[in-house]
Amino acid sequence: MTQRQARAVDLESGDAHAAPLVHVTRDDRVESVHRGHVAVVDAQGNRLAWAGEPRALVFPRSSFKPFQALPLVESGAFAASGLGSEALALIAGSHGGTDRHASIARAILAAAGAEESMLRCGVHPPYDEPTAERLRELGEEPTPLRHNCSGKHAGMMLLARFLGEPLESYADPDHPVQRRIFERFASLTGEPWIDPVHAIDGCSAPTPRMPLDTLARAFALLASGRDAAGAQVPALAQIRNAMRQHPELVAGPGRLDALLMRAIPSSVTKAGAEAVHAVGLVDQGVGIAVKVEDGSRRALGPAVASVLEALGVLGEAQRRALAQHAEERLRNAAGLEVGLIRGVARLEGRGLR
Repeated sequence: MTQRQARAVDLESGDAHAAPLVHVTRDDRVESVHRGHVAVVDAQGNRLAWAGEPRALVFPRSSFKPFQALPLVESGAFAASGLGSEALALIAGSHGGTDRHASIARAILAAAGAEESMLRCGVHPPYDEPTAERLRELGEEPTPLRHNCSGKHAGMMLLARFLGEPLESYADPDHPVQRRIFERFASLTGEPWIDPVHAIDGCSAPTPRMPLDTLARAFALLASGRDAAGAQVPALAQIRNAMRQHPELVAGPGRLDALLMRAIPSSVTKAGAEAVHAVGLVDQGVGIAVKVEDGSRRALGPAVASVLEALGVLGEAQRRALAQHAEERLRNAAGLEVGLIRGVARLEGRGLR
């Protein structure tokens, strides 16, 4: 166990002192508080700023997706498929289930020689509400292609096909595809895993646990296209560029990551379930990771926006572009405005200067 790992803090520990990140107000008075943790780290692992406990152990959930795509690109499997940057962005993203998203996921499956029925991600209604509403009106049930993780899963099967490994068991923790993913992340960050056995994500693929500052550093490496030793990682830069080029495929119309990467073109961002979010700042080579401790989805956008404001990354124009996520006006059943959900993060440390 490394020194950093030895200092990692479980969320249930008395040492995991969370900081206020979001206030829910009623008539300008605080009614509820969402607390959490923030880590801001450069590519060398230097902690630049923080709130709460930056060593808190978290599951990155879908924030891990860009790194799950890394062995696919490095192996040559993605290049051999003939697929383009749109497909790579979808593989690294959590898409909205629109017709365009489903079509690209279908193309990745076809390149893998796989069927939709082989996807292990499960089924849920599209995140994109207009698409979900249209399917309901048509009486059409959503399929696994509409699942936000179908691109990632299709990409895993694409790698399995290239390696000559079984497709049916691609999501099993001991499958060669999964072993490659976890081994490559450890070598990229220069940190062995804390947990000998990884957990299972909402989409049935393995998900790791790591210190929040490790997730932040991983996004600093993604932003810089280098590993922890400073060596260039062209495949990582390729994934970063695809995500930045196609934000609406990483998320979906109007969703946080799509708007963030449009508002801040020098960023690469990825949200995860249970209110996790990570940002890489390409120009600075800096990574930012946020965890709202109670996992509240309503708190994530305001928390992320307030952290970026505190760092001087989010100005007034960018905040307006993120208005639907940065702050929510609360109305009662009669339509009266009764309060706000607003970010209040305050960071310690020297920041980005």
